[in-house]
Amino acid sequence: MKCIIIADNFKKALSIVERATSKDITLPILGSFSITTEGGSLRVMGTNLEIGIQTLVRCTVNEQGGVVIPAKQLLSYISTLSKDEKITLESDGADISLTVQGQETTIKGYPQEDFPPFPVVKELYKAKIYKKDITQFFPRVLISVSKSAIKPELASVLGILEKETFLIASTDSFRLSEERLKLASVSIKNPKETFLLPARTFEEIIRLADQSSEDTVEFLISKGEGTFQFGDITLYSRLTEGNFPDYQQIIPKNFKTHGVATRQEIVSQLRRASIFANKLNSVSFSLNVKDKSITIESKNNQGTYKGVTKGEFDGEDVSIVFNFQYLLQGVESYAEEKLFFGFNSESQPLLIKPTGREGSMYIVMPMKGNV
Repeated sequence: MKCIIIADNFKKALSIVERATSKDITLPILGSFSITTEGGSLRVMGTNLEIGIQTLVRCTVNEQGGVVIPAKQLLSYISTLSKDEKITLESDGADISLTVQGQETTIKGYPQEDFPPFPVVKELYKAKIYKKDITQFFPRVLISVSKSAIKPELASVLGILEKETFLIASTDSFRLSEERLKLASVSIKNPKETFLLPARTFEEIIRLADQSSEDTVEFLISKGEGTFQFGDITLYSRLTEGNFPDYQQIIPKNFKTHGVATRQEIVSQLRRASIFANKLNSVSFSLNVKDKSITIESKNNQGTYKGVTKGEFDGEDVSIVFNFQYLLQGVESYAEEKLFFGFNSESQPLLIKPTGREGSMYIVMPMKGNV
């Protein structure tokens, strides 16, 4: 292999792929980049066997070929170069030499045949989703994913393809997020398909979509695996095995108390209350329907907080204790300023959704006891 590439273009490609590499010392080759020529481009690939990322970057190819090079050393070296410098890459067996303005650096690599090939996913169903929906709505669902790996299905995002709709949902048993999005296009054999995406994959989809210049992202789903296409960048992922909880039964259909409040006012009150929250992060959320008031209170050994704001509510007065982090993350994740709040009792979940937009909701469970 011999080619010439601009340092900045090479660095951008390596940085995109580097997040898929592994730091597992038992399989050091997974901490490497597979770099191969393809026509007038370089294909850069990395994988940790759970996810894989590959991308194409333009270059001038003199000789075809490929190498497998440790990611840390290569990216660290490229980061020292000026962005407009031209690098001549030339392989010598498993090693690679990098020549810049007469200075030559050699990095030892691995046999190319030892690097795992990028999987080819057999299409069971295919869809395209708008980039703007990924960057706007996917992060909302990510906040409710469990941080524990004890139950892999809770550390994942549920995806359901149905006609022209893509439903995504997540829960950590304390709160639940759901978004229903309209697809740009879809091709499925069955009227409804369900799969689980690991949280890490979901994070990468958001990141790569944000960097992409394409208006849509195409994904192919097969049994146990899937790929997502962002222009010249391809993300591969294994899917999570298991069954997502049947959460529909906990969604409140009717409310004893319901109404609308201003998002920014609630966010401001919760942030102040969080300063004086106790070790359990609890705050009290009280509604006085007649006075149209919302009172948020907290108390710990350092002091107390009590804040009052306005809201338009119907029904009964209610006072419920919540984990302020769960409540705050849900409220501030919305872009809309007017939010609907639906309550039933101090032991039943609160439902929050934006007014004027269908297909979105956030549910948070209350805490037991008082502040």
